[in-house]
Amino acid sequence: MDLDTAASYAEILGLVTILGAAIYSWFQIKELRRSRDSTTAMSLAANFQDEDFVVGLTAIMNMDFDATEYQHSDHKANVEAFQEQCGEDWPKVMRVLTTWESIGVLIHRGDMDFHAFYDLFSGVIIKTYETFSFFFEPIRENGDDKNMEWFLWLADRVIEFEKEGSGTPPAHIVFADWRPPKRVP
Repeated sequence: MDLDTAASYAEILGLVTILGAAIYSWFQIKELRRSRDSTTAMSLAANFQDEDFVVGLTAIMNMDFDATEYQHSDHKANVEAFQEQCGEDWPKVMRVLTTWESIGVLIHRGDMDFHAFYDLFSGVIIKTYETFSFFFEPIRENGDDKNMEWFLWLADRVIEFEKEGSGTPPAHIVFADWRPPKRVP
């Protein structure tokens, strides 16, 4: 074998090696994303293990507010009325709201999967927004108010997702025929 032939084979081997490394890297990146999404889903689900979060969420789901008590132009009075209406559950309700705020930022930055969040929390995020809309609408209307900005952004994304027809019906309906795969002995 002459030197030119050996050099040609070395170039081909180098190209195959580089191509193989690129393909392997692509699969590794895909697996890392899957792993990240799984970790994200688990961390989202862990909120249901936190007593304060569960109490706050339960309080939100069962609250009936009289929106006439709130004045559209007096944010401070609205916060005080809001706090009074929540009573001793106020810190826990705020924990839920600040969790939604944090999740909004993470989803926007691509650090959390929207679909995992949607599957776990779409119903309660909409309920939270609707329950407190009297409080959030004045914030939304004031272009300079950054209070709960990422919660509002997140609620908008969930509502838009459902309006576009991309959302799913409740799991107990849409997946009624689902069965777990058989175990292989």
